[in-house]
Amino acid sequence: MALNLDYLDLYLIHWPNPVKLRDRWAETNAASWLAMEEAVESGKIRAIGVSNFRKNHFDELFKTAVIKPAVNQIFINPSDLQPKVTNYNKSHGILTEAYSPLGTGNLFNIPELKQLAAEYNRSIAQIALKWSLQHGFLPLPKSIHRDRIATNIKLFDFEISKKDMETIDSLEGRAGLAQDPDQRNL
Repeated sequence: MALNLDYLDLYLIHWPNPVKLRDRWAETNAASWLAMEEAVESGKIRAIGVSNFRKNHFDELFKTAVIKPAVNQIFINPSDLQPKVTNYNKSHGILTEAYSPLGTGNLFNIPELKQLAAEYNRSIAQIALKWSLQHGFLPLPKSIHRDRIATNIKLFDFEISKKDMETIDSLEGRAGLAQDPDQRNL
């Protein structure tokens, strides 16, 4: 596929253990990573990372990797903090990038978030995105609506209090949880 670009900013291994490769996932990831490292060395890619990796996947990848992943893109939002994964990422200098930082829209129905949005005079999306940033995650919201995109950027003129962060942290499972990459039939 021709992208008509000189380089890519970031390229990821999307799923560490797909069903079709379940009997050889570690070898497949190692080979993919080697090809990605070569693309970095040749200037075709600036940074490489992974998505949905957990400790066991990193343990295998680090057996052969020369370049450390810059990013681990995972399902993370106020409904699923994934502390084991995020702590692992942080301890290894890997940025946690939050896909579905708005819980695929399911966060908008949580009364505690509605209340906090009203108290802060913000949207629920702004509260969820600021929560991500205050945890040190990089949220990746998506929208096709210009007004929502513009609103989602307005996050740097307020802070969520420690007490309110703890309230948001306690919402586990209220808008879904990440799936186990070693169990999901992807």
